[in-house]
Amino acid sequence: MSEISESIYWVLYQKKTEELVGKGKGIYCFDFDEVEGKLDLLDVTASLNPSYLTISKDGKYLYAVEEIPIEESPKIRAFRINPESSKDSLAFIDEQELPGSYSCHLAIADSQKYLIVAAYMSGNVLVYPIDDNGELLPLNQNIIHYGIGPNTIRQEAPHVHMIQPVNKNGFYAVDLGLDTARYYEFDQSNNKFMSAPEFDLEIKKGAGARHMIFHPNGSYAFVFSELTSEVFSFKKSGEKMELIQSISSLPDEVKTIPAGAAIKMHPNGKYLYVSNRGHNSISMYKFDRETEKLTLVTNIDSGGKTPRDISIDPLGNWLLVANQDSDNIVVFKSKPRRWFAKKTS
Repeated sequence: MSEISESIYWVLYQKKTEELVGKGKGIYCFDFDEVEGKLDLLDVTASLNPSYLTISKDGKYLYAVEEIPIEESPKIRAFRINPESSKDSLAFIDEQELPGSYSCHLAIADSQKYLIVAAYMSGNVLVYPIDDNGELLPLNQNIIHYGIGPNTIRQEAPHVHMIQPVNKNGFYAVDLGLDTARYYEFDQSNNKFMSAPEFDLEIKKGAGARHMIFHPNGSYAFVFSELTSEVFSFKKSGEKMELIQSISSLPDEVKTIPAGAAIKMHPNGKYLYVSNRGHNSISMYKFDRETEKLTLVTNIDSGGKTPRDISIDPLGNWLLVANQDSDNIVVFKSKPRRWFAKKTS
């Protein structure tokens, strides 16, 4: 739910839904002290249930979705960051209709020309062109997923949970309902993203694929499951990726119902981190390039309740945890061997 740039932007739900009790006002902008690891609130931009946001590569624009049912006419909004004519951290640019229900993630394709949205409940992927001024143009593609999974309660339909750009013209849409990260690549002949199923990443049936991350060298991908709290590792083999390992994020003695959430990799490519909501913890793995295996190193308390997302600063010195149900951000400082010790909240 966050992005780390010169400032940190965090979102708090504003409206009550069937599963959420919104207490916030929208998008919160913090100044982050990279030496002390301290957060200072700068201002707040009103927005309705902005569950996830993303920032353009040049740091000039921010985009946020409204996570509400389609019956309530959700929008996707574009903002200019630190506008010269205003003291506010964000200035509204424009908005577009969002024909998806409970959209929960978005990302900008590496070409920086398209913004792609994952709509969880309706199970579709929405593509918006971006002009040179950061403005969102009307929707030009609505990709609908089909199918079900073995978990009749959570996988009764497709549930697109995350968008992960790859290369310049491709992206993965991670679908919890289908246990698959589906690959799409831009086709210039028809100006659309087209499915390329031969490059899909499939995990164990019933695991519930939620989020994914690539190794910095691009040769490995890691998919984290929500329903079983497992990390599934893939290795690039030729043009495709093959599954090489699966490993739990919870200690063997834990009896908590799995509820995996976020996955991030340290910039050095040696350590991987995931958040476990039901267990209210963060797990750290070490990745061995020689054996190509992950090893669970340790698991610590997240400092709050329901750690929905985590972020690591670009230098790898700090890990920030957004605990959804305790309404707090906890900052952990890097220690030797790249674990993070609690610093502040």
